[in-house]
This record gives sequence, C-alpha cells and structure tokens, in this order.
Amino acid sequence: MTVALREAQDAFEIAAANLDRFLDTLTDERLLAASRCHGWVVADVLAHLHLGLTEMMTGFAYRVPGPADTDFLTYWSGYPEPDPDAAVGQIRFARLLASAYGRPTGLLKHLRPTLDALRRFVADTDDGCVAFQGHVLPIGDFVATWVVEIAIHHLDVLVELPGAQPDVSMVVRTLDGLRGDVIRPPDWDDVTYVLAGSGRLPGPNGYPLLG
Repeated sequence: MTVALREAQDAFEIAAANLDRFLDTLTDERLLAASRCHGWVVADVLAHLHLGLTEMMTGFAYRVPGPADTDFLTYWSGYPEPDPDAAVGQIRFARLLASAYGRPTGLLKHLRPTLDALRRFVADTDDGCVAFQGHVLPIGDFVATWVVEIAIHHLDVLVELPGAQPDVSMVVRTLDGLRGDVIRPPDWDDVTYVLAGSGRLPGPNGYPLLG
C-alpha cells in the first residue's frame, strides 16, 4: 500500500496549517501547560516535534532511485519496540532542550521557520524515493508518515489548551492498515481510536498499534 504524492502533499499542508494556527495561540504560560506525553509540557512536545521535522527536512536531501523497501504502513510495523531506559533519556533531552530557551516562546522562533520550509519542500517535491532511517520509501509515503507524527503530537498538546482538533484521517488510515484482526470498539470516534492506537489511551488486546 502506498499514498499517492498529491494526496500526501494535501494532507501535509492541512496538518501543517492546523499546527501553525495553533502556534499562533501560544504564550509563555500556555507552553507550560500539561500534555499527553509523560513528563512533558507543551513546550517539550513541540521541541521534540521540531527535532523530528528537522530530521524530515534532511530526508529530502537523500533522494534515491529506488526501489522502495518500505511504505507508510511497514514503516510503523517495523518500528523497534520502545526501550524504557532510552525513553527516560529522550524525555529528559526534550525537556532540557525546551528549557534552554530564555522564554518558552523562544522555541517558536525556530519551529515556525522549519515548519514553513517543510511546507515549501513538500509542495515542490516530485515523485521518487528517499532513504530515511535505514529504509527506502516512496516520497508520498515518507510525507504521510510525518502527517501522522504532526497530527498525533497536535493532539498531545490539547489536554489543557483550547484549539481545534487536527485532521486525523491519515492516522486512521494508517491504524486501519496496521490493526489486521485487532478490534476497533464500535463506540470509539476517530480521535479516541487515534489516542488508543498511539498508546495515549488504553485499548483492548493488540493496542497500541503504532510504536
């Protein structure tokens, strides 16, 4: 299964624009609000996301002829099991990075240009493959994985803060492709499904679906 480049470009623009509008609402105080991520406030989540988006940007420099060996589903199914010891270090690293700014809003002066640059990279790219994290992905699938990342982390920062819910349709599509025979309870809306599928809420056997 693959995601067509045009579809991935449209989904990324929606995710990035939604996140950008949320960033407009942030103040120093709001950046210190709680998030869904253990040990992180909103600023820590955004510092972590900024690192990821910077990594995404480097992916565009590694265009390769292919063939692809990974798609937007197998990228997640092949993700290594979380290492609890490494997770503590990652939590502390993001907190230290976010706290290095004189004021929490200083982070936005780095995040926003990165997000804007990626919107341009994604909009201007053409079909092909990229080498990323030891995999070769079609460019549409590569972009789709980052739509998932942005949408989930956008949900992470809406615990105590007002804001419109992000579009989670690409996350739902990814979870549907990964869950196989794992049950999606019929009373779950899409946001609940995404939160359980990504380990933010408890779910039945087989959850979480994303590493």
